[in-house]
Order: sequence, then structure tokens, then C-alpha cells
Amino acid sequence: MIEQPRLPQLGIDTVPPLTKPYLDSSVFLAHIKKESNLCPGGLTRYEITQGIFHDAKDGKFKIYTSTITIAEVRRLKEANKQLTLDERKEINSLFREYMEHEWIYPIEVNREIAEKAQELGATYSIWPMDAIHVASAIWWQCNTLLVWDKRTLFNKIPNGQIEGVRICEPYWEGTTKIA
Repeated sequence: MIEQPRLPQLGIDTVPPLTKPYLDSSVFLAHIKKESNLCPGGLTRYEITQGIFHDAKDGKFKIYTSTITIAEVRRLKEANKQLTLDERKEINSLFREYMEHEWIYPIEVNREIAEKAQELGATYSIWPMDAIHVASAIWWQCNTLLVWDKRTLFNKIPNGQIEGVRICEPYWEGTTKIA
């Protein structure tokens, strides 16, 4: 296991290796929008997502995400505005390209996941869509749920871990320079 820098916003010393990561819609949006926010370790959000996608393409792991991610990739949260029709078409086209790869596994929301999401939402006071992400990650036994939308989960799930799933900001373990 590669030791990662402490993530003080989560209060944890290390993060697990990316063996079965679940990506929240915020991670896909960061990649699509080429977000330049600097993260611990000196990489930007875009560089981290590039590394994660590169490793998945190379067969190091599969990326899991719920099909509700398609519905969530629709607005710019930081600008608190909806995307225009043209922007939405462009984002949807890019996002469909991601979802059509064999290294990304889209999770359909079934009754069991919906019921688990309802339980999680009630227990931890998290929004239904966020609860579906957590329930999907648990159901498919992902080891990490990567999310950049801090307000949603970090302060609600004790110790940033639930039923074997570590919830944390995206990170990349690789050392290869990604162009």
C-alpha cells in the first residue's frame, strides 16, 4: 500500500489503495471542466482525475458510479447556475463517452440500493442522491467513494467510513506523468 499524505479535512492519516473506487458526479465534473483547484500533494483536480482514469484504462481497477450520476452532471455548483442547453449537450456528450468504456461500471439503482439509501439518509441526514451514491458503493463493495462536494458527506458519516467504504476526496497513487 502506498502511504498517502494526511487528509486533514477528513481527520485520517492514510487512505486505502484505489482497488475498487466509486466516483461521485463531482469527480466526473472536475475532469470534464478541467478544474484547476490545487489539492494536497500539489496536483490539480483535473490532474488527479486524469491519473485515475489513466489507471482504470490500463486495467489497474474498474471505476464504479451510479447511473444517477448522469442526472447529476447538469449544473455548475460553484456558479449556482444551471447549464445552458448547449453546455448541457456538450457535457452530456463528454459524459456518455466516459460511461461507454469497459473500465467504468454504471450501477443501476435497484430496490435494494434504494432501500439502503433510504436507511442511510434517515440515519445520517444525507440527501437522497448522496445516499444513493453511498448505498451503491456499499452494495458493490467498493473500497472508496471519491467525492469533492465536501458539504454532502464528510461531516455526516462518522470517521469518513461506512460498511467498508472510505469516503474521501479523490487522490491518485500513480507517479507516471499524465499529459
